[in-house]
Amino acid sequence: MKVTLYARVSTTDKGQGPEMRLRELREYCERRKLEIVREYVDNAISGSKESRPELNRLMADANRLKFDAVLVWNLDRFARPKSHLL
Repeated sequence: MKVTLYARVSTTDKGQGPEMRLRELREYCERRKLEIVREYVDNAISGSKESRPELNRLMADANRLKFDAVLVWNLDRFARPKSHLL
């Protein structure tokens, strides 16, 4: 199965970064023999924003059927308001 990873951190000034989350997702994929086709990372972008550059690219690639599933470390990293998720 082809998967893509999405990570978002809302601030970089508090030592936050996406790497720990991405590392865990990569390990998950490796254990389950999932093929990671791309990683999308939005840095220092609020989850409440309607438009996020990497999320926009992810959604465009989803429309082009470039992968089968999206993996995120936590659902609130993908969509803060539930309406964005739907």
